Amino acid sequence: MAIIDSSGADGPAQLAHVVALNKKLRWACHAIRIVALVWCFWTLGLVSWIYIDRAGFLGRLNRLFGLDPATVTDVRYYVAFAVALASWSVSARLVFYIWRLARIYLDGQVFTIEAAGRLRDVAMAGVASWVADLVARPLGASLISTELLRMEPLHQWFHPLDLLHFMFFGFILALSVVFRTAAEIAAENAQFV
Repeated sequence: MAIIDSSGADGPAQLAHVVALNKKLRWACHAIRIVALVWCFWTLGLVSWIYIDRAGFLGRLNRLFGLDPATVTDVRYYVAFAVALASWSVSARLVFYIWRLARIYLDGQVFTIEAAGRLRDVAMAGVASWVADLVARPLGASLISTELLRMEPLHQWFHPLDLLHFMFFGFILALSVVFRTAAEIAAENAQFV
């Protein structure tokens, strides 16, 4: 299903509108895909960089919170690293859904039921990423040392950006419902033409 059905009375004019819309969307879709990939690998690099230097990471925790590095076992440390990687993998899934949504837009299927479904997938993957991050922060810290939960301030575990992310993905979810409803109405009206 195309963006706009060009079989109506204004066929060439509608087709020109579709081409113009596609040109506007193409650069945005490609840019969003690139930014999503950069973000994905950048966060993986940061997580890896932080945890691979065990002595440096535990040294920072010692300077900031007085945590004795000798009390942190290798098993607990690397399980905390695995939790951080698991949280990252949930975020990587979000990038996958963003990529799929951009693909359907690049195929010219912007105002379709399928596109609305893919927009919903992005919203749900975003919420899952947000929840995974919220859980991973205190879980990873408690795996390193249960004392960190008491030492670190509350804003380390939940801060205003978390609420912003939740509002953003909630807004995308609402848009997906609006777009799906509009696509269903358009499909129903096309049956009468």
